[in-house]
Amino acid sequence: MRTLSLALAVIPVLVFGSLVSLNSFASPLDFSDGLTGLSADPAARAAARTAQDPDRAAALTAAEEAAKAALEAMPAEPEARLTPGQLAPGDKVRLTVFGEEDMSGEFEIDGTGSLAVPLIGEISAKGLTQRELEKRIAEKLNAGYLVNARVNIEVLNFRPFFILGEVNKPGSYPWVNDMTIINAVALGGGYTPRAKVGNVTLRRANDPDRRELSVPDDTKVFPGDVIRVEERFF
Repeated sequence: MRTLSLALAVIPVLVFGSLVSLNSFASPLDFSDGLTGLSADPAARAAARTAQDPDRAAALTAAEEAAKAALEAMPAEPEARLTPGQLAPGDKVRLTVFGEEDMSGEFEIDGTGSLAVPLIGEISAKGLTQRELEKRIAEKLNAGYLVNARVNIEVLNFRPFFILGEVNKPGSYPWVNDMTIINAVALGGGYTPRAKVGNVTLRRANDPDRRELSVPDDTKVFPGDVIRVEERFF
């Protein structure tokens, strides 16, 4: 009996296509680095990712910094925050003054929330809708420059939204009407192999508490929002 036991202990067996001895299972396998071979330590994982894809790592860092700056630029008071559809710094518009080509053109709302319009100068646009801005410009023109000015404002690009985390091309992208999380992910080049699909957080630009909420893929995205795709660990 003792001889049989010793013989069984050294019989080679086939495991995963390789011949190994039963003695090799004396110590448990170590999966502390996960099935992907990446460390469980966030700093170590980040360093490994940087080494693997430095261009993507640089883009992610730049996007993180830009998103942070954009959120910090938002007013602290809830009542001063913008709602979707209101104009804000970074929005680009096309101004058309009918019959006045020299006054028409494409403009960007500057960091103070103002628009520099020919003849009438700086116009505060922050917090206005397109129609409200049209009315304000028309009133200024009618006050001493034109008679019955007809003005049209077309928004070319609202301020961008940000998508971070496990997408192939993290960064800021122009917002468009009816955009959802899944559209944003597509613009960001799709999920990486490490993405935890279905685990996406959203931080609203107009949320005074700056909460990151877990949201489904069909959630609407608004200008200035920050989306983060989380990482899976196995």
